[in-house]
Amino acid sequence: MDNNNNKTYPLPGVVFREEMKSDLEFILKDKVDRITGTGFDLLIELPPENLYVVVKELKENPRLRANIFGGMNACKNNKRNFLLINLRSAYNDLSVLLKMEMQNDDIETGYIEAANILEEFYKAAAFYKRTSRIARCDFNIEIPPGILDGLDCFDINIYADEDKVKEAYIDTCVSRVLDYEFYRDMKIYNLIAIINRFDWKAGIFPELCLCSAIEKLLQLKPTKRARYIRMLLCELYRISNHIYFILNICNILQYDIAYSMCHLERERVLGLIETITGSRVAPNFIRIGGVKKNIEEETLADIRKNLPLLFENIRKIEKIMTEDFLIIERLKNIGIISKDTALEYGVTGPNLRASGARNDLRKDNDFISYGDLSFTTPVGREGDCLERVIIRFREIFQSLRLVNQIINNFPEGDYIKKINLPHLEFQPGAISQDIECPHGIFKIYMEVGEKDIDSLVIKGPSMNSLILGGEIIKGESLEDIDLILMSLDISPGEIMNTQYKTEY
Repeated sequence: MDNNNNKTYPLPGVVFREEMKSDLEFILKDKVDRITGTGFDLLIELPPENLYVVVKELKENPRLRANIFGGMNACKNNKRNFLLINLRSAYNDLSVLLKMEMQNDDIETGYIEAANILEEFYKAAAFYKRTSRIARCDFNIEIPPGILDGLDCFDINIYADEDKVKEAYIDTCVSRVLDYEFYRDMKIYNLIAIINRFDWKAGIFPELCLCSAIEKLLQLKPTKRARYIRMLLCELYRISNHIYFILNICNILQYDIAYSMCHLERERVLGLIETITGSRVAPNFIRIGGVKKNIEEETLADIRKNLPLLFENIRKIEKIMTEDFLIIERLKNIGIISKDTALEYGVTGPNLRASGARNDLRKDNDFISYGDLSFTTPVGREGDCLERVIIRFREIFQSLRLVNQIINNFPEGDYIKKINLPHLEFQPGAISQDIECPHGIFKIYMEVGEKDIDSLVIKGPSMNSLILGGEIIKGESLEDIDLILMSLDISPGEIMNTQYKTEY
C-alpha cells in the first residue's frame, strides 16, 4: 500500500499559476508573443501596439479581474530595452508582468504612451506619466538639514486654499541615487553584497529576495536551519523597522518620552541583529543556499533573555501613546485610506492591512518556513493614521511571538549548502520573486545569462504608498501633511530605481 504522506504534491500557488497560464494563452491568443512562468508572476511578452487590448482584457475579464496596478519600470541596457508593467488581482492570486521590447530611440516615447493607456484603466498610472517629464529636471537639489527621515527622497508641490491642500504633485527626481549602471556586467555574487542598500531600514529583505530568486533558478532549497535563521532575522528587522516608524511619528508629534523609549528599544533590537550578522544597517548575511554563518546557542539565549524586556517596554510605549487623548485626536480621522482605494493603488503590507485587507505573503505556504509557525495577521478597519500606528504595534508583538517560536524550535543541521559561486552557471532565463518586507511586498525581476545579470528591475512597496500619499493629502490641513506621509512608512532606498532615467 502506498504511503500518501510520502508523496510530493505541487503547491496550490503553482497549480493556480499553471491553470491561469493556460487560460491566458486561450483568452489572449494572438495578442501576445509568449506567456511564461517566472516564479511569483506570469510573464506576458507582447508588442506595444497590443497593450491596450491586453490590459482591457486583464482588467475587465471576469475570470481575470486584474484591478491592481503594481507599477511600471523602464529598463535600458546594452543588450535590450523594455518596459515592465505589473498588474495583479485582488480577487485571486493572479499577478502578471507585461513586457514590451522597445527600440533604443523609442523607449521614452513608449514609456509615455504606455502610461497614457494605463491611465485609462488605473488612476495610479497618471503619476508615471508625470514622472517621465519630471526626469529632465535639475538634480542639484539640496535637502534642508533636519528633514524627516523617509520624507527626504522626494519633493512635493502643493496648491492650497487657505490651510487646505487642493492639489499635490510628488516629484521623485531628487531620489535619483542609483542608475542601471549600478549592476551592469556585475557578477551575481557581487550584487548580493550591496543590494541591501535598496532598503537600508531593513536590509535583510533585498538580500533574501535576490538569493531566493537565484535559488529558484537553480531549483535549490536551503536547509531547514538556514530557513529558520532567515526567518529570525526577518522578524528582528521587522521589529526594528516598526519601532523606527513609531519613533518618527513621535518625533513629528514632539512626544519626547515615547521618542526616547523607542530609541532605547530599537538599540536593543539592533544589538541582537549585530550579534548575528556583524552589522546593523547593511547585513550582507544571506547567501545562495543559506546564510553567511551559523547562530550559536549563546546568541539564542541572549535573544530569549531580551524578548520579555522588549515585550514589556514596547507595551509601555503603546499604552502611553494610545491612552493620551491629545495623541489620539492628532492621529484619528486624517489620511484615511479605504480598502478599495488601497487595493486600486497597489498598496501592500501594513498600510493595506490597516485599511481592512488581510494580505500577508508570510501566510503563503511556500514562503521560507512560516508554515511551521502559528500566527494571525493583524487587520485594521479605519485606514487612518491612528490605525496605521496601531497595526505597527500589533505587528511588533506578533513578530516577538514568532521570534519566540523560532528560537524554541530551532533545528539542527547545516546553515548553508556550499556552492562554488565564481564557477556558478545559470540556464539563461527570467525569474521574479516577491517577499513580505516591513513596508509591503518587495519584488525583484531579473534576467540572467550564464554568469551575469542581463536585466534587473527592483520594485519596492514604498512607491505605491507614496503615489497614494499624494492623493490622500488632498483636502487635509497643511499641518498634517508630514504626519500623513510619515504614517505611510516610505523607505527612501526603494524609491531610487522606479522611474525612467534619461541619462546613461
